[in-house]
Amino acid sequence: MIVDPPSYQKGSFVATKDYPRLMRRLPDLLAPGGQALLCLNAPELGPAFLDDAMREQAPGLQRVGRLPNPPVFADRDEARSLKVIVYRAPA
Repeated sequence: MIVDPPSYQKGSFVATKDYPRLMRRLPDLLAPGGQALLCLNAPELGPAFLDDAMREQAPGLQRVGRLPNPPVFADRDEARSLKVIVYRAPA
């Protein structure tokens, strides 16, 4: 499953408020052993935002790893760059 909502879209999606709600639903949406690829392009939110929220909202999902960014998304500060992290449901 690919989860790539906009970081901030007034009236529709605010990452800090809505991403945890979305994560809470992942265990019911993923097949056993299924993977979720979560994307976040908000410089003010580091990768810890996704990891911490996932541990709180869907603790059964395991972090597989962060995918490297393509050169077009290169950034001096890795924490502020595009975050694409894969999580897996238990088999």
